[in-house]
Amino acid sequence: MTPEVRARVSRELEKVTWKTKLVESPDAVIYYGLPSPLGVSALDVLVLVPGGYAQSMIDGAYLPQGSPLIGVVKGQPQSQCAIAADGRTWVLISYHPHNGGGAPPWDPTRHGFHTYLDEVVSWLSVRR
Repeated sequence: MTPEVRARVSRELEKVTWKTKLVESPDAVIYYGLPSPLGVSALDVLVLVPGGYAQSMIDGAYLPQGSPLIGVVKGQPQSQCAIAADGRTWVLISYHPHNGGGAPPWDPTRHGFHTYLDEVVSWLSVRR
């Protein structure tokens, strides 16, 4: 991640009231303790920082391996795309809010990790 991208993501995360962490290898943001009415009281979600961010849109989300919401929330689990970060294994869920998934089209001047949180919280509230 370039210093410019790191600075932008850090500024965006300063606007978020949830506990977050910016990690490297892979470059990602982890949102901790997000609410979900679908059978868990709180859940962590990892979202990759895409190459070319912010011109490239944020897309997809990862749930911790073994999460009871895998296969419950909208989107197809992609177990073959699991990654390790923050001492855990994360499973990609094919979830595309800005690409036909209900959110407005990606606008790098308005959207970022601070707004993607709203999309993730909404996603965690709806069954497939």
